[in-house]
Amino acid sequence: MSSEIVAYVAVSLDGYIAGEGGTVDFLEDFGSDEYDFHGFFDSLGAVVMGSTTYEQVLGWGWPYGETPGLVLTTRDLAVAEGATIEFSAEPTGDAIRAYASTTDKRLWIVGGGRVILDALHAGTVELLELYVMPVVLGAGIPLFPGEFSGTLTLIESTAFSNGVVRLRYRPAV
Repeated sequence: MSSEIVAYVAVSLDGYIAGEGGTVDFLEDFGSDEYDFHGFFDSLGAVVMGSTTYEQVLGWGWPYGETPGLVLTTRDLAVAEGATIEFSAEPTGDAIRAYASTTDKRLWIVGGGRVILDALHAGTVELLELYVMPVVLGAGIPLFPGEFSGTLTLIESTAFSNGVVRLRYRPAV
């Protein structure tokens, strides 16, 4: 692989990446320059996501500027205005490995949970970076919609002034 493949995601304290109906409004109270999202974004060469995440993004307009994207789907979907998008129905690991070879910069697995879990199972995630938000949603879309039997080694944890905790893991299958 030419680039580092990173699953970078915000998650509630009880393990949800979105509330019921796919809302992510729980994130609004936790915006902070401390996370250096702009630095992370500048390190990217491409983004990868599943079709549900992509459809949600379509509702906002393509927020990734000129950064190209891969959407994992078996459905015919519209291309976001102003975006460079490829669609793939290949198995998650194969599709991500092939797409990672198109850039020398980092590849961000945006979501959703099924894509991240399938990428972990396929051994394509090199860094799992979680931002744990100090909220309990009680229901919603889980980060992990199934079991992962591989090992996750914590390589760094950082607590931010607003109660958010960043956890960085190196997966091994």
